[in-house]
Amino acid sequence: MTSSDMQMAASLQYVAFKSLHDAPLTIAARMSVPSGAGKTPAVIILHGSAGPSAREIGYAEKLNAAGIAALVPDLWSARGIGGGAEGRPKTIVETLPDVYGARAYLASRPDIDAERIGVMGFSFGGIASMLAATRAQNSKFLKDGHFKAMMPVYPVASAYNKVPGFEFGDLVDAPVMLVTGALDQYDDDAEAAPKLVASLGAKDAAKITVKVMAGAHHCFDMPGADVVVKDPASHRGAGGEVTMKWNEAAMLEAHEIAVGFFSKHL
Repeated sequence: MTSSDMQMAASLQYVAFKSLHDAPLTIAARMSVPSGAGKTPAVIILHGSAGPSAREIGYAEKLNAAGIAALVPDLWSARGIGGGAEGRPKTIVETLPDVYGARAYLASRPDIDAERIGVMGFSFGGIASMLAATRAQNSKFLKDGHFKAMMPVYPVASAYNKVPGFEFGDLVDAPVMLVTGALDQYDDDAEAAPKLVASLGAKDAAKITVKVMAGAHHCFDMPGADVVVKDPASHRGAGGEVTMKWNEAAMLEAHEIAVGFFSKHL
């Protein structure tokens, strides 16, 4: 069966699940499951500040073609916000109950293997998927177990262990695939991700693989992105203009990285 055949065979559903807040939110999501595959592994795909986009669907289709289910939540609609620099939650950690609620939902489904669930995300969602690798965050939501693989994409690598809420270390026993763009102006440093890994203890650093995409801006994998925005969180917290620009070659490479990474570790 070809990849195209498998993509067409995926079952598409629109679902909802409860977050793990004290007052739970009802989170809407797009769920796609390869048909006839029995219990499948699954990946939660977290959107960025702008909200859901074609970017997440592109990764979902590639993962489906590899026999992996994909859950794409809309974290903004339940909060009544529209996204962007002024319309996103004030902190990343307030969305982590959504992420772990998504994991609990997947684990409850009879067509999903509860022991093979991963998470990936972009920008704001990339930061959430980074923090999901830490024991500190896992201990808040899980009695045991953890995500089996994490793939944060341009998650502002320069901010960790410097900005409150970005504490990163003491990682769970699972691999992290950290993907950044060399021209990303949130970091303003193509080596931000390698420097972050070098700053960690040897045990944590060994769990992380870094890929810096040459010639790639923030949102390099978002079809149609070609805009300059102002964000107070950019330029390592100094604020300013950020170029969001699609790079098709980098996007296709990132798709391959995601499929290879999750196929190996789930």
